[in-house]
Amino acid sequence: MSNKIRQAIESDYFELNELVKEVHKLHYKNRPDVYVDANTPLDKAHFIQLINDTKTKVSVVEDSSSKQLVAYSIVTIMTPRSIPILKASSFAYIDAFSVKKTSQKNGLGTLLFNHILEYAEAEAVSSIQLVVWEFNKDAIKFYEKMGLTTRNRRMELML
Repeated sequence: MSNKIRQAIESDYFELNELVKEVHKLHYKNRPDVYVDANTPLDKAHFIQLINDTKTKVSVVEDSSSKQLVAYSIVTIMTPRSIPILKASSFAYIDAFSVKKTSQKNGLGTLLFNHILEYAEAEAVSSIQLVVWEFNKDAIKFYEKMGLTTRNRRMELML
């Protein structure tokens, strides 16, 4: 399978929404207390806003032969906040990252992550950060393989 990474364009919306839906179903299944069941988890107006935002990069992996989207990421460059007790630093925040279930274990995640790494380095940020649900063991394993470590932990007590 030959693949190319490119920036998402408006006409990618419907196909990209199918990829987003795959991840959303996993999140909804595991955390229905947090997520609502949605057939369109990526709002079109929000998607257009993302692809036009200069601080956000929506990348897609397209199968070169079938022209189908098989993976995507949404990365935003976060600028320093004015908090006197914190060192000023910018970072690349991976808001979304997913490889189509039927295309996993073929190196696409590594290809896309390396693309994000190149982008982050070109933006001269200090780190790449993301949030991953504790139930998503496959994603955690992948991110650890890519060199990410746990920075902090968000905990909860259900009432």
